[in-house]
Order: sequence, then structure tokens, then C-alpha cells
Amino acid sequence: MFRKPKIYFVAKGNAIELLNKIYDLRLYYQYSFHRKIFKDKEKQEALLFKLYHIVEKGLSLPQPRLGFGKEKIHEMLEVANPYVSKYGKTELTNAIASSLSEYISFNKSNKFDLDEKFQQQIENFVALHNKDTKTGGTLNVSKKQILDSLNSDFETFFNSRYSVRDYAPTPINDRVIEKAVEIARKTPSVCNRQSWITHFYSDKKRINSLLEQQNGNRGFIEVINHLIIVTTNVKAFTYYEGNQVFVDGGLFSMSLMLSLHAQGIATCALNTCRPFWYEKKIKQIGDIPPHERIIMMIALGTMKPEFKVTISQRKPVTQFLKKH
Repeated sequence: MFRKPKIYFVAKGNAIELLNKIYDLRLYYQYSFHRKIFKDKEKQEALLFKLYHIVEKGLSLPQPRLGFGKEKIHEMLEVANPYVSKYGKTELTNAIASSLSEYISFNKSNKFDLDEKFQQQIENFVALHNKDTKTGGTLNVSKKQILDSLNSDFETFFNSRYSVRDYAPTPINDRVIEKAVEIARKTPSVCNRQSWITHFYSDKKRINSLLEQQNGNRGFIEVINHLIIVTTNVKAFTYYEGNQVFVDGGLFSMSLMLSLHAQGIATCALNTCRPFWYEKKIKQIGDIPPHERIIMMIALGTMKPEFKVTISQRKPVTQFLKKH
């Protein structure tokens, strides 16, 4: 009986792998949102979530810049006003209005005069919405409040974790990091291959060099004295598992942040969605081998007695749960 040579199966596997990548790329470019979004409600909502969260993040920084985000707010209102006209007021637009209301108050309380036309545009949008309930912007949270939640039921514990962008200068003991990684090892992975690696940095000069490649830490890079880069080892994967590299790494990253939270450490996930040459630069600066893929950065630090966090309004469960 004729047996196909091994090279046949290798060539077949490579061809299917390439077709999978082409399929991924076509799917992404067909459905992901860009600027031409006005005929698709879901794309509009995705962009609005992204833009109003920029306002929330700016307000939660250690020292928010007066008048920040003018260009992004303009862009957001250009989408939000037609959205309200077509679909009416929603939980999303209420959260946007709440964030913008806090933005106006922040600048007024610091005696900063916004451009008159710009301020009027914001106030017109805010006036359309119910201001009784704060659903966007920031919350004041205390370290005691967080620590008291750590031994509660899982729902309370889980909901007490926030992305924190303001840290005390107190250093984190290496044993805390070791314990967090030890706990996070229980994360499920494809065929239990456990491909994750945790790169932990404490040298401030090196951290700043790494964060310069990330492009999502403006306004709080100065207070980040500890940084984690989560990677996955590509050597642990085979055909058709290209996306699993990021699935396994993402699962581990969430476990790690919860493990740190359980020990009273504040964290903020920093995405690394950058062109590949930035990843190569990060690897060079961070002494990361070429066969590892960068999943994300995690800024972490000791909690201050009081700090601000973003409200980050969640969508209703009905949008996440589809019963079949």
C-alpha cells in the first residue's frame, strides 16, 4: 500500500495554516470597526465605548491634565449625536453624558476655561440625559474598602477589582509576585502545556523604556515602579493553534491579576496591540527571547489609602448571554 511521504503532511499542514490566517484577516477586515461605521449600530457602540473610556481614564490619573482630550471628545460627539438621534438615549449614552459632566466639573473646579463652543457642545449633549445616577466617569475608592472585600464571596471579590492608575511608592516584595504566579498556575491551558511566562521588572529606567513602546500609559507612567509582561512560548504550540497562543496567555493574565488583587496589589492591564516592530523592540529592551509572543503588560503597585478608578459601565447581561 502506498504511504504518502511525511513531507506531504507537512506541506498540507502549512497550506491549511496559511488559509486559516487569510480567513482570520478577511474576517477581521470585513467586520472590525474603522471610521466608516454609521450604518452599523454595533460598530458605533464599540467606538463610543472606546472614546468615552478615554475620558474616564483621563479623569482617574494621578494629576489629570486640564482640558485634556479635546480632539477625542469632538470625535465622540460626532458619533454620539447621530446615534442618539437614530436610537434614542441608552445606558451607553447616559454613561457618556455622566463622564462628560464630570469632565466639565473637573475643569471648572480647577478654574480652567474650555473653549466656549466646545463646552457648549458638551453641555448640550449632557442636558439630554438624566444626571441623577452617575454611570460614567470615576469613583473614589479606599484601600480599606478593597482589602475588606478580599475574604468575601467570589462575586464581591471579583467586582472589587478595578484598573488602578495611581500607586503608592512603596515597593512590592518579590515573594508577592512569586505567590501570585504560583496561584495563577492553575489557569487552564491547551492540553495542559502551560506555555505562559511572567517577566517582572523593578528597574525604573528599564520600565520607562518598555512603556514608551506601549503607548497607553500617558499620565501615569511616572508612578509605575513595577511592571509585568506576560508572554507565551510559541514552542508549545503546533498546527492550527496560532490563536491559542493568545487565548492561553489571556486566560493566564486574568488569573495573575486576580491573584495579585487577592494579595492587595493594584493592577492595570496595558494592551500591546502595536505593529510587530514594537514587539521586537520590547523583546530587545526586556530581554525576552524571540520565540515568545507578548500578550500584554500589567502595571502594578501598592495601593494608596484613597484613589480614583473608572466606573467602566458594563453592558447588560442580555448582550452577553444567548440561549439556544
